[in-house]
Amino acid sequence: MSEELRHQQQFLLNSLRDLERERAAGDIDDQDYNTLRDGYIARTAAITRALEASVELAGEPTTPWRKRIVVACVVIAAGIGLGVLVARQSGQRIPGQSLSGGIEQSSANVLATARQLNFSDPQKAIELYSEVLKLEPDNVEALTYRSWLLALASRDATGDLKKIALATAVGDLLRAQKIDSSYPDSHCFLGIIYYRFFDNAQLSKKQLDVCVSMNPPASTKSFVDAIVGDVNKALGK
Repeated sequence: MSEELRHQQQFLLNSLRDLERERAAGDIDDQDYNTLRDGYIARTAAITRALEASVELAGEPTTPWRKRIVVACVVIAAGIGLGVLVARQSGQRIPGQSLSGGIEQSSANVLATARQLNFSDPQKAIELYSEVLKLEPDNVEALTYRSWLLALASRDATGDLKKIALATAVGDLLRAQKIDSSYPDSHCFLGIIYYRFFDNAQLSKKQLDVCVSMNPPASTKSFVDAIVGDVNKALGK
């Protein structure tokens, strides 16, 4: 059973990579890309959680980082596709619509709590950002900071779990930029991820240049200042 699940997991990961190549080549439109990507991630996370459960039943030890990544991916997968459904059924915002005062206040409170937990309890913060996104699928702050925390949580991971986490983080940061290109944090964090996790200084610099030009908040700029020199050095500048 586990072997079959691993084959399915690998197939979905390969499908995610193929999907990214199709998008880069312009062979798929944004709507189809987002639909397929969300489905692949949701299915991959579900399979990963099932594999994790089989390891636990077998009595094999699991490391803290592995549990964090699995929980984060499952939380994110659970929210994929639910946001628009919840919004439509309850009259809340979907892209192009405005929020009611009650929902806006509720989301603001959850976001405020999530911010306080970003580094003290990142797993809980990811859960809170996902709750916001169920109500507001296009909440740029929630997309951006959930992606950043997921990338950070993947630092000690390896193999398929790391691929899932980073694919989700990069995809959601790009989506956040498309929703609101003037929000600096999504550019800042994607620039850091491109360099630290993918060793791609060229892609990193493009994002970091946009980030710096937007005068990001001090808390975010501190992360950027620590990497700009390394990226320029890698590019010979």
